[in-house]
Amino acid sequence: MDLNNIFGARIYEFETISSTNDFSKQLCMDNPKNGTIVIANEQTKGKGRLGKTWSSIKNKGLYFSIIFKCDNNKSKYETLTPIISLAITDLLKDYSLNPKIKWPNDILINNKKVCGILCEFKQSPHGNFIICGIGVNLYQDISDFNEELRDKATSISINTNIKIIRNEFINNLISNLHVYYNNFNSSSLKPFLNKYTELSSLLNKEVSLKINGYDTSGNVIGFNELGYLLLKTENKVIEISSGEVTLKNTYKK
Repeated sequence: MDLNNIFGARIYEFETISSTNDFSKQLCMDNPKNGTIVIANEQTKGKGRLGKTWSSIKNKGLYFSIIFKCDNNKSKYETLTPIISLAITDLLKDYSLNPKIKWPNDILINNKKVCGILCEFKQSPHGNFIICGIGVNLYQDISDFNEELRDKATSISINTNIKIIRNEFINNLISNLHVYYNNFNSSSLKPFLNKYTELSSLLNKEVSLKINGYDTSGNVIGFNELGYLLLKTENKVIEISSGEVTLKNTYKK
């Protein structure tokens, strides 16, 4: 099955690349079309949030970036991560899975990470761009994860008997992204807030967060229209735009 970009932009395919996000940043210097996509079968320097690495075993996962042009309303684009999370969870449900979203950028199956999202802002002489990197574990089995990841990570194939056809999966992902992005462009996150909240793995859970080197804790009571986490502490409710969340028993051993 051939790949089809419903955005009407080019798809760059690589057997091996350092990072699809890094290559996308280079493309931004050449004014790529909105919805330009970069895909690799392997990354040698795959990355996640906070400087972490993303395991990118050859032919086992989807290593994917999509470039969006960014207008002057940069704050609106802060909500792209939750929008992309919803596009991915919709797709995973087609494989008889019950995905959950772990704020701010992870998708879980059975309390284990199956997907990570990394959105990065890039300025160029042609304007501003948001690069959204998506890593999905497709075909890994338990032995593909090292000892550290084995209790935290999973793949689609581990959790479903439905056959995963890679290009079909990619085309359906692009289609979902197109639908959500177009609706997001016209109406922001507000229409999707209830759905996003219902899919949260953190809702009504006690968590601790590390924010700029400081620790805080409380109960997650929801999210606002920008996708910020609403944390109820002893004295007040605070809105948190980003941070590293720790939840006891988040990942099932």
